[in-house]
Amino acid sequence: MSNYSAKKLTRRGKLLWVSICLVAIPIAAFAIQEISFKPGFNLYTPQQDVQLGGQNAVQIEKQMPMLHDAAVEGYITKLGRKLASYAPDNLPVYVWQYHVVNTNDINAFALPGGYIFVNRGTIVAAQDEAQLAGVIAHETGHVVMRHGTHQASEMAMARAPLSILSGILGSSGSVAGNLAQIGLGFGVNSIFLHNSRGIEAQADEVGTYILYHAGYDPHAMAQFFQILQQKYPQQTIQFFSDHPNPGNRIKAVDREIPLLGPPRKWITDTPEFESIKKRVESLPAPPPARH
Repeated sequence: MSNYSAKKLTRRGKLLWVSICLVAIPIAAFAIQEISFKPGFNLYTPQQDVQLGGQNAVQIEKQMPMLHDAAVEGYITKLGRKLASYAPDNLPVYVWQYHVVNTNDINAFALPGGYIFVNRGTIVAAQDEAQLAGVIAHETGHVVMRHGTHQASEMAMARAPLSILSGILGSSGSVAGNLAQIGLGFGVNSIFLHNSRGIEAQADEVGTYILYHAGYDPHAMAQFFQILQQKYPQQTIQFFSDHPNPGNRIKAVDREIPLLGPPRKWITDTPEFESIKKRVESLPAPPPARH
């Protein structure tokens, strides 16, 4: 073989190596990791989550004004169930029911077992569907990580010895009645509606995961929470009371996204969201707040 031919083969080999490296760079840049989420300590079963959530939802609907509009409820339910289908640890027992609270305050909350409430003001404040999806995905995270009954379990352990708890939880009374025996509130004062910073951080992580796999811009959730703090300080007092900022929320979400996979052509807005938002804005004003 001539020196020319040998050099030509060497150049081809180098070019092939460079090509392989260039192809490998995007893969290395978005090293997909299998992210696992695990619910914390819990004295209750998922079936009891559903029972507790349902009983509490009945109380919430008696204590808060509800927006009974078929189009709005149908849209929120469709969006919520789409997001729930991508949730990790989503058990068949969860009911995934969605309700709209008729108040201009910006808030959303989840009860055990899949009962999710979204305030009317949250729909109006969202700039696009991705932001509203971010709020619902965050609340979905609370459900699948079983945060409500996890907190109830921790408080019960702090208030009663395990021997007493075993008798209470094993009694034939309702799960809600058992909670009352331990001194845990129900309805709007329930432990289920107040989260710790650690729980909020995990709900953010799960919400980001759900948004990514559902095709929505996963940055939207943290961006919306930031917008609320800046633009609606008075309307979000209750929101940040129930959802304390875990700190560096946007940075934490930004760190998680590359672990989920490469960027996609994200969904940000839809005609359905814009139509529902206009409908909500055109409805009669909410009733005066109860004091």
